Amino acid sequence: MQDNPWIKKVLERAIKTQAGSAGGNNECFRLVDRDVADVVADRYGPCLWVSWFRGHPPTEGDLSSIGQLAASVGCGHWLVNGMVNRGRDPESAERWQSPHFPSRWQAREDSVLLNLRADTGLSPGLFLDQRANRRLLRHLSRNAKVLNLFAYTCPFSVAAALGGASVVTSVDASRRFLDWGKENFASNGIPTDGHVFTRADARDYLALARKRGWLFDAVVLDPPSFSRSKGKPFTVRKELIPMARNCLDLLVPGGELLVSTNLSTWPAEDLRREIKEAFRCPIRQGECDPDITDKTNCAKSFWLKKPVS
Repeated sequence: MQDNPWIKKVLERAIKTQAGSAGGNNECFRLVDRDVADVVADRYGPCLWVSWFRGHPPTEGDLSSIGQLAASVGCGHWLVNGMVNRGRDPESAERWQSPHFPSRWQAREDSVLLNLRADTGLSPGLFLDQRANRRLLRHLSRNAKVLNLFAYTCPFSVAAALGGASVVTSVDASRRFLDWGKENFASNGIPTDGHVFTRADARDYLALARKRGWLFDAVVLDPPSFSRSKGKPFTVRKELIPMARNCLDLLVPGGELLVSTNLSTWPAEDLRREIKEAFRCPIRQGECDPDITDKTNCAKSFWLKKPVS
């Protein structure tokens, strides 16, 4: 620890966040955000999940310090993804981890039990900066028909179902992620019968839904910054606003749309301005919980409400 002055700032923030965020119903929160020392340290139950953005790979001393950090917050396991020098593959990363780091485990977020994995990329299956939006969606979902685009492992869908949604439709291009989402439903005692899991490009699904006149009470539009589906590239900077327009067409009067991106080069104030220019409807900014302090790299989100008349 003495040879790593950056860890002192990280440890101070982690202990402070741990004291304010830990609780019986919440085991998933950000201990340290990137604005502290170019390191993101997330707690997912017993596991410390670290994203390393510093300008060099972690040394043995750095890894030792991370092990001490994990122990100080009660995590029995730690994993580090090196986020620098990833070349042309933004999903690639060097990885270091403690012995016996689990490939699969469970942890709770706001009493919701989620299945997490260490073998599916740079996230274990849950994006912490959307916690407040999931909480709000759950509140909005009583007897609602909810559409979740780019559903990933379906945390938004689980929140809507637990909130009493009549039907939740989860759309993702990956069958593996949709199956993972079904596991999250099952872990929370939610039957998948009556809910819809559709493997499709979200753009194609929107075109079909508009053609068939399907309507929803709430829509979640939270795409990745970049992706490719069946050889067709997706760039959020180009496609988010047009997709939001199509989503609004699928809302019933008074329905709500969540529009979100974590693209760091798209500031929240610019996104708000572009939304206001594109749509004439009430807009309110989504919130992040206090453990999310890096406002540049976190999700920028806005809720749009379709006018009643």
